[in-house]
Amino acid sequence: MNKIKKLSLMLFTFAMLFGMQEAIAQVKIGYANPGQILSALPEVEQVDQQIEAMITESDQELAQKANELQQIFTNYEENMNSMSKQERGSREEELMELNQQFEQERETMMNRIRQRRSELMQPIIEKMNVAMEEVAQEMGLELILNEGTSSGDLIVFYANSDQLNITNNIIEKIQ
Repeated sequence: MNKIKKLSLMLFTFAMLFGMQEAIAQVKIGYANPGQILSALPEVEQVDQQIEAMITESDQELAQKANELQQIFTNYEENMNSMSKQERGSREEELMELNQQFEQERETMMNRIRQRRSELMQPIIEKMNVAMEEVAQEMGLELILNEGTSSGDLIVFYANSDQLNITNNIIEKIQ
């Protein structure tokens, strides 16, 4: 009886694996490189220029504030010997607070730039996604893989044919 169960289980497992292999073999897959697609679009260059202008403006503001903060620190160092211990402690707390405020402003500016870039890129990414969906439908693809991660690591390590790479098809569809 135990042997019959094992044999039945093995036959069932074999049938399932064979059936899954058939199902997988029928799935049409493509892959694309979104970074390459985005780099081919002039809109992305315009976004990059706007963001670069924001970064330059923010850098100038931060540089001015950093210079002011440095001057305050320098003044403190020049006058600290003439201050009482209590005055120095109080002044150092003020300086630490000013430094914290500066770091918070810097972080806020960086977040504002990231958010603005995301806002500007959203319609472009939506346009790319629509084109990707259209290409997939035209080619009868059921699945499109991203060729790599956002950090540049490859996800698609091997493809049997360059025909699976639909990056150029998407670029042509967008342009």
